[in-house]
Amino acid sequence: MLHHPLLNQPYQPDLRCWIGCFIGYDMPPALDAELSRYDPNDLNDREYLIRHYCLARRNARENFRHRQRLVEVLQAALDDPDFDFEDVWEPIEDDYQDDQWPAGWPAFIDDSRGFFQQLLLAARERWHDDLLRAQLPSLAQCRAIPARDRGSCDWLFSIDNCEAWKAVFGLAATPHDLETPGPQFQDEQLSVRLAGELPRQALPSTWPVSQALTHCNFELHVRGISELALSGTRFDGHMRTQLTRFNPGYYLRLEIGFDCVIECVALSVSITDVQGSRAENQS
Repeated sequence: MLHHPLLNQPYQPDLRCWIGCFIGYDMPPALDAELSRYDPNDLNDREYLIRHYCLARRNARENFRHRQRLVEVLQAALDDPDFDFEDVWEPIEDDYQDDQWPAGWPAFIDDSRGFFQQLLLAARERWHDDLLRAQLPSLAQCRAIPARDRGSCDWLFSIDNCEAWKAVFGLAATPHDLETPGPQFQDEQLSVRLAGELPRQALPSTWPVSQALTHCNFELHVRGISELALSGTRFDGHMRTQLTRFNPGYYLRLEIGFDCVIECVALSVSITDVQGSRAENQS
């Protein structure tokens, strides 16, 4: 169940949640003056108000699933030909506090349905990645995928921007056993520095033995994580990688050391800073 970002209750938004930035009790004078500069009946002003206020969600606890629910509520209203969009702007009945909107605004919103249609288009554009993340499968669904369908040892050629790897190593030598000093987490992102030996049987026969690159070093980046699970006590050491690609998104499973596992579902998995070296250069 999706909970309200601020309250311990289910999240059940309505259309007033979209325009709460324009109406409220005891509006600060500075905000009143700023909003009064714009006419909600002018298409250009509407676009500005929508993008800089309606879509500027300032609650840090509101995540992509809250945004998906807001869009679903808006889409459902627009799909109903009898929905009264003018009523959305009216004060709530039996409210002991009188709502107000900017002093410089007109008494009525022309084509209120058009306002919300414009809002939906802007939301789908600005929140494109968030709405995609909300469509990703759950970890439970990913774990139920048969092992034979979860990807092969050539996982590097299934990620975003595998050209970074091909530019150094070509189409051969995909490592699957690697070493890591441990993951780094930031917001909804994960980065892991990896290093390991290339499988000898995959080296191109055209590479002279004295010049063949035998080891790799690169950075793995995971972005737009929708669900993450960690288990174990020490996330460094020998690592094995399993990658399953969806459209869109990925299921990534990292097994580190003896008992550590990182699993996540995310929008993108990519690599950067790819380097190759020969055995005699390894310390």
